[in-house]
Amino acid sequence: MGVPAAVLLRGRDHRDRALPGQPRPRPSGGGEHHVPRQPVRRRDHARRLRRRGDDGADRRTPDRRRRHGKARSPVNEVSLHLSVVLPSYRRLGRLPALIAAYTEQGADEVLIVLDGPHPGWEAALGALPPRARVMELPQNVGLALARIAGLRAITGDVVLTVDDDVEPGPGLVDRHRRFHATLTDRVLLGYMPVALPSRRGADDAATYLYARDYEAQARVWRSSDSDTILGSLWGGNVSLPRVLYERAEASRPSARLDYNEDLDLGLRLRDLGATAHFDEAARATHHHARDLSGFLAESETRGAAVAELERRWGSRPPQLTPLVEVPSDYSRLLAAAARRISERDGGGLLLGLCTGAYRAAGACRAWRAQDAAARFLRRALAMRGYRKAGARS
Repeated sequence: MGVPAAVLLRGRDHRDRALPGQPRPRPSGGGEHHVPRQPVRRRDHARRLRRRGDDGADRRTPDRRRRHGKARSPVNEVSLHLSVVLPSYRRLGRLPALIAAYTEQGADEVLIVLDGPHPGWEAALGALPPRARVMELPQNVGLALARIAGLRAITGDVVLTVDDDVEPGPGLVDRHRRFHATLTDRVLLGYMPVALPSRRGADDAATYLYARDYEAQARVWRSSDSDTILGSLWGGNVSLPRVLYERAEASRPSARLDYNEDLDLGLRLRDLGATAHFDEAARATHHHARDLSGFLAESETRGAAVAELERRWGSRPPQLTPLVEVPSDYSRLLAAAARRISERDGGGLLLGLCTGAYRAAGACRAWRAQDAAARFLRRALAMRGYRKAGARS
């Protein structure tokens, strides 16, 4: 039946038990793919307090700011235009409901950027509301460059960048618009928990792993400073002033990464001195879905994106290291197996055995065994992608 489940369970991660309906996780120093909270030095603490004071001043009414001597000539919220930029690739069926949701919430402009040719999109989307329009790119360029194409076409003061599998919660647009009332160099990162199925299916491991990784990162954001948020930016529900986005693009133009595009933007914004805030009330729902074949392909793509990000920045963000390197405390047997898979350009008997173990665990509803198999496959294929991307450089 492939790699025994008992062997894969040796590498079990505490996040196997991080979701409702499962036992509580053991205390840990942090998850495998999220940025841990950094120790706060006295100087950093003082800087953070100053930033909090600035944030608080931004949230006061103009009269209160004048009384406190911190007037900033805020833009009238009624005149502050917010543009939604929504890149999409082969998900036309999702778009009509999203267009309706953002226009009903009062977005001044909704721009759908079709990332490459999408024959028949006019019929699929039907009549568009007056504030919505579609841009169809002549070729597929990837998420980051599709967003930039949208950025260059919008007219709003604030850009809300969203994904085509993220559903806005009530009041999302207003929450982002109010945050930017002063149009300073600030970024709002909204909350977008994953919508899990009411009953887990035999091939849902990728979505459950993603949900745990996201919630682990959100726990860090709740108590972190701005630099940590920008250094682990997770897109899909992010807003910032259009001119700030344009400055980030001018400082280091976007490149096709196929993963970690949001992290790349966060690093550029941090270099510009922007500040970020995580707001759970700016809520959306992420309808994540990956079957095994899509998960395996994405894992290899993630590894390649780490190599591309390294070349682009000259160093590797530390939270990405566990994805492409075997940790020192990892099972020696699993480490050897992961390296063997990563050294092949494709396929292989060992990979087949591991995917067989994944499917067998799903059929038996042995979720912890399946999650362990999925994590092992993710690392092995990310290591393969990283190796192959490095060989191309």
